[in-house]
Amino acid sequence: MKRILAKITDRFNRFVIKYFISSSQIATQYQQLIADGWGPFAGFYYLWQYWHGRDCSKMFHELLCVGSTTYVRFLRVSHLSAHKQLTLILNEHLNTSIDKHEFLQIHATRYQLASKLAPHSFFFSYLRELVIRAYPDQQGLKADQLGTKVHLLRSYLDRQVIEYLRHYHWSGEPVHPSDYERLLQYCQDHQLTLDYQTSANFHNRYHGEFTYPRNMKVQLMHDSQARRYNDARMIEFIVDIATGQFVSEWNVYHETVTGAIDANPTHYSIAELHEVADTESFNYGVPYGQHHVPARYRGTHQRLDIRQPVNSAVRQRAKKDWRYPRDYANVVKSASDVQVWQSISPRDRQAVYRQFVNYLQSHHVTNQGIKAYLKNKNGFGS
Repeated sequence: MKRILAKITDRFNRFVIKYFISSSQIATQYQQLIADGWGPFAGFYYLWQYWHGRDCSKMFHELLCVGSTTYVRFLRVSHLSAHKQLTLILNEHLNTSIDKHEFLQIHATRYQLASKLAPHSFFFSYLRELVIRAYPDQQGLKADQLGTKVHLLRSYLDRQVIEYLRHYHWSGEPVHPSDYERLLQYCQDHQLTLDYQTSANFHNRYHGEFTYPRNMKVQLMHDSQARRYNDARMIEFIVDIATGQFVSEWNVYHETVTGAIDANPTHYSIAELHEVADTESFNYGVPYGQHHVPARYRGTHQRLDIRQPVNSAVRQRAKKDWRYPRDYANVVKSASDVQVWQSISPRDRQAVYRQFVNYLQSHHVTNQGIKAYLKNKNGFGS
């Protein structure tokens, strides 16, 4: 059956090229689209744009940028199943493989993952929808090898967002803005909000004795009610509270001479592995936090993000070397807590944190952050 369909498709394409395409350049690009796995519907869409006077050469160039508006538009008109669209992205266009260290390597030549992707890019929420639709069962991403690739892809998505923000500029910016300052300005410019409520204990790992939180977790967007293409708490950032800089595995990784990511855990020091252990993680599912989750998204975070396939060897080694605290409380629960915590002398932070935790435990009150605690006359020093 597949051979018969292939013959029919080949004859149809030759018919279209011979009788309906007057431009040799467009004919070549149309053939390339079909060869790239886009399928007949995407091919028809391309020709439709050509017949209506669009600059198809420009569109063809934009299409090679995985994550661009044009790329997502072609995915949507392709009428491929969610699983086949993910296969197209990861296997055909990005040409990914999993190396001997269980790290996802991208070998793309013509197609390239967008060098920087804005946090509010529709590509992210569209990709989330694809993953949720392609993996609806309790197995989640453990169902097949493609699911493992999808799991490992999330670190590259984090990298693209971080790179975008680190190059974000605005009128009147300070001389050397921190990553956090850039993030706040970006959110202000695009009317976005940050969620500080999720626990950051998995991003404050330690050796020996845990002292106090160094890092906070912030997530975009706040309490989205969307029933489709929901972007709630999908993209997260781990921020060093004192310096305002992003904590990320991508601050540590380096490339080999072939351009691949060096994923050998023995090539990184214990100190370097600390950032790998504390790193951010893109969420395919919708985390609950303290917010409502639309019915069709309930359980997706557990299924797709928590019960995940095996991590890369470097991540496994990092999480083994650096333990996460169990007796833990966020000192940052809102933006106002950041400045309050920064105002506390580093030599006093451990003592203040222990008093803070003891207060929460002894009074059985909801954690409202370090600012609310220090304002409470019965809190500080108790």
